[in-house]
Amino acid sequence: MKNVIFKVGASLLVCLGMAFSACEDDAGTKKVHDPNKPIVLTDFYPKEGGIATKMIISGENFGTDPKQLQVYFNETPAAVINSTGDKVYVIVPRKPGEDCTVSVQVGDNKATFDEHFEYHIQTTLTTMCGVPGAQEIVTGTLAETQFWHGRYLALDKDHNLFVCLRALEGGDYYNDNKVLLINEEEDKSQILIPNTGVPANQPCMSEDGTTCYIPLDNSLDYWELSSKNQWAPRKMSLRKDPLSEDFSIDYKHSFAICKYDGYMYTRAKNGALLKFDPETGLTQLATPDPLMPTSDSYILFSPFEGQEHILYLAYTNANCIYTYNLQTGEHRLYAGMTNVAGYADGPVEYALFDQPHQMILSPDNELYIADTNNHVIRKVTREGRVETVIGQAGVSGYVDGDPETALLNQPYGVAVDEDGIIYVGDDGNQTIRRLAIE
Repeated sequence: MKNVIFKVGASLLVCLGMAFSACEDDAGTKKVHDPNKPIVLTDFYPKEGGIATKMIISGENFGTDPKQLQVYFNETPAAVINSTGDKVYVIVPRKPGEDCTVSVQVGDNKATFDEHFEYHIQTTLTTMCGVPGAQEIVTGTLAETQFWHGRYLALDKDHNLFVCLRALEGGDYYNDNKVLLINEEEDKSQILIPNTGVPANQPCMSEDGTTCYIPLDNSLDYWELSSKNQWAPRKMSLRKDPLSEDFSIDYKHSFAICKYDGYMYTRAKNGALLKFDPETGLTQLATPDPLMPTSDSYILFSPFEGQEHILYLAYTNANCIYTYNLQTGEHRLYAGMTNVAGYADGPVEYALFDQPHQMILSPDNELYIADTNNHVIRKVTREGRVETVIGQAGVSGYVDGDPETALLNQPYGVAVDEDGIIYVGDDGNQTIRRLAIE
């Protein structure tokens, strides 16, 4: 995918500025929208571009009050900067869709162009913090921040990024694992848990976005971090609910909150799917039969209405992604081929993964996956295709840039904010990368 940025030519901007200046200098020439007459659309320029492209729309009966004007690219509103009455100056919004109808509305009057605007998605990978090869942990500003292996991520409602750090190779498995908090807007980092004990795995945020729950590797323990308690860590443990059947648990690598029933879920490596109350730790067996025994897994519930009962499971050792339906008990292959490692984009049934780890669902309901051993971030589109978003398959490295040049080194974690910005735990590079798809 080519990363193209379209800009309005200098001559066009000069003409636009002159037109708006003339309108502002001579109040007597202002053109008021007439609600009894239709809006007439004649042309728009440019015909294609990406986010923040400057556009001029030509026509009649727009009026000169930009606050009364609405311009839409498909259903996404654009920023209206100014209007002369027969020309409107707008800024193309973020991700309205690749094929856009452009419409103008004033009050109840609305008109739509027959010609469509072609929106070009721009994908850029940058480094937010971290230093490849760092041998120590340093907190402070993002430019100063260094850490060991930053693997799994979670974002809260205040845009705090929680990063689970693993020990360096040859380090202490039991004492060199930490939890780091990063706030990009405040330009700072800090250690929240200086020693998690055994490694901390994929964290999960509560539904209200104020509490982070972090599973520990080979134990029943987990950590709770809440903004209500100024992030003071509290260690909790899973314990059998008296109403549950007996169960055993070996390794738990991820937590996922389920909006369908309000429970937190985890899956053990032995295949046991468990649900528990994160406040008490009371735990029940959620399925009568184990799911994919012997494989590690990283899980995620859909947050979207009508799909909250669907659990996604990235089976790392089996190199595939399944879904589990809480309503029907159906456990089925969703993407990839079971126990076949490799790399292939395309329809989900023909795609191949190599050690997939953390997943997230973007605001536009696409599934993003850290495909670790392929050194790429992949996605499953709503149309059922697997695509590579960033990175070069089978090539590890450290390069910021667009999809044609950017390189990752064993990404493990992904998180997404409300604007669709994706954060990547680039484990092999000891960095947090920022992936903007606009």
